Amino acid sequence: MAHGFAPVGSLLPPRRDSLIEAAEAAPAPGPPAGGWGDSINVPRARDRMLEFFEREQLPGDVKQTLAAALNGDLHLQHLLFVAMMDSWPKLQKNIGEIARLVSIAPWKVVPHAARGKKPKPGAEKFAAEVEDFIWCMKPRPARGECGFEGTVKALATGFYFGHAVSEIRWEAAAGGWRPRATKPLPARYYGYPFEEAPQDDPEDRLMLDPEGGTGSRNFVDFPQHRFLIGVNKGHPGHPAVAAPLRSLAAYWLAAVYGLKWFMSFTQLYGIPWRHAEVASAADDNAVKSALASIGSNGYIVTRPGTKINILDGGATSGQSLPQRELIELADKQCDVFILGQTLTSGTDGSGSRALGEVHQETKHGNVDAVADFVGEILTHQLVPAIVAVNWGERHDELPQIWAKREETKDEKAAAERMEIVQRMGVPMSKQFVYDDLGIPMPAEGEELFQPVADGAGKGGDNETGERDEKGKQVSAADAGGGAERFGPKSGTLGIPRVEMPQIDSGNRGAMVGFLRARGIESRQEEVAAASLKPTQLEYFPEKVAAAKVHKGGNRAILISEDDHVVDGHHQWLAAREEGETLRVIRLMAPIHRVLMMAHRMPSTRVAAADASQPLTVDQLSDAVLEGLTGVTREWLSPVRPAFERLAALAMAKQVTDEDFLAALEKARRELPELFEVLDAGALEEAFGEAIGSAMLAGSVSRYER
Repeated sequence: MAHGFAPVGSLLPPRRDSLIEAAEAAPAPGPPAGGWGDSINVPRARDRMLEFFEREQLPGDVKQTLAAALNGDLHLQHLLFVAMMDSWPKLQKNIGEIARLVSIAPWKVVPHAARGKKPKPGAEKFAAEVEDFIWCMKPRPARGECGFEGTVKALATGFYFGHAVSEIRWEAAAGGWRPRATKPLPARYYGYPFEEAPQDDPEDRLMLDPEGGTGSRNFVDFPQHRFLIGVNKGHPGHPAVAAPLRSLAAYWLAAVYGLKWFMSFTQLYGIPWRHAEVASAADDNAVKSALASIGSNGYIVTRPGTKINILDGGATSGQSLPQRELIELADKQCDVFILGQTLTSGTDGSGSRALGEVHQETKHGNVDAVADFVGEILTHQLVPAIVAVNWGERHDELPQIWAKREETKDEKAAAERMEIVQRMGVPMSKQFVYDDLGIPMPAEGEELFQPVADGAGKGGDNETGERDEKGKQVSAADAGGGAERFGPKSGTLGIPRVEMPQIDSGNRGAMVGFLRARGIESRQEEVAAASLKPTQLEYFPEKVAAAKVHKGGNRAILISEDDHVVDGHHQWLAAREEGETLRVIRLMAPIHRVLMMAHRMPSTRVAAADASQPLTVDQLSDAVLEGLTGVTREWLSPVRPAFERLAALAMAKQVTDEDFLAALEKARRELPELFEVLDAGALEEAFGEAIGSAMLAGSVSRYER
């Protein structure tokens, strides 16, 4: 059954070797001399008989079919796989589901770009033109042609069949030639030559048989830009014997024959056995006929001497039948192999929501694997064919076609990570921050949303409560004026404000719960503002004035067991100057312990300190304390003297093991939550790292002098 086959040079349209800019000005090429109608893949009506394959195969027949593929003839193996899908509903359903999910995946034509760089404008334009060719495919379904989605499905099925070949059918269009459709090529048209390939290129490879016969084969190489070829191996063997579906052939036999045996059993299941004693051999046929119809007629006619016995069938249940087990085993293996897993495979039909999510993610992984297989074919075969036919083969920066599933981003984790990085003082560009959080950067002059500084907003003690005419929150710097320090008789602990924990008002409830979980209870009270003491070193008079006129509600501030203000200094000062009482949440622990634990809450912010100043001995001890505990500065004051002495000795290189042990013992007594698990070795290592870092920065040179 010969079909005309012209050399590739006469089939392809004239090529234009210039790039896309020159191609826009060039006239559209005319049709090739031989035309496109002389397609290789044009089966005739009588060719249907070549698709016949006996569905009732014995194990030996299946074994022989699979072994014959090693000769390079893939036709019978392909027909076996088709028969498996035709007679095994589970297999057909699973492969069809994967192929459908791959076809509706987010396929995109991506312009060429160097790694880490954005694509050039010309590459984006080039990709757009290629994309137009792909999305404008116009298949003729009555002829078995496929558009883009059908092409993807056919190639996805080939992932399991091991081979998939589709012919590209071109048509002339405005500005060039486009792939009008594709048509899957039957396996009898391709295979691996049994004898040596031509002497000029003897390497074993998949080749085309333009005649598509089933006897002697006339293999030639596939012409360029005419076919999409997919080869997938389930194991490292030769592709002819490495098709993934081969591993399910035995389970197909189990499913098919298990079903046949099961149906035979159910035809008799529940019907009592009949036994007849016949007086004369001449009556045998009449009695057999009567027994066969006794279930439907309900009566029987016998002659003298004939005796009918109705017996128990002996079967009481069909639940433990081996046939049923074969069918269930085959279906389960099909689920695991194609879908990865389902809630019923390996879990006895039970499953939790978490297990369902794991199984769903596993199936997504299988879909992604098939999509990558198809994407590689489209990227490295379809795109180069479109480019070569229309713009020549010398174009290097080719676009790509891939289906990439959007990964669900944990927005909360991203925000928390950004907050931690900000607290560390790591410089970041605004563009990076907005992109990482998935928030578009506001344009210049665009109206901005600002949260209200009350219990529902972000108005911590960093905000004044005032807003300008545009609704922007007024910070201390915007309010004008500098900070003033609390007097020595105020009872302040003298902690710089930039080192105080900044607690957003919306997080105060979370802070109370955080401390309660760590043994610090709380209670709500109303106290005279004059009875409280500051904790931080300074305050801003402008913010106090703003707090007096703030209309956001009388929110409760945080105080410690010993009457120190933890958060809300400016609100407290405003109430004190007005002689008012305050709603407070009293945290039942001394101020040093409250600050230490508040600082450990992930959402607590601390303004960055000035890193340009040289490191002092006490700052070195603070650095060691922070490295060991994650807590900074003044709220570790009960143990700071011992650590400052240790730091001075370490700088002078006169520290001993006894010194380390003494500092640790004091730390354990004063702050057992932090230091009960530390040893002298960990402390020595922390000092060594801190001193080494300081040496590198040149910060301690004046102390060595």
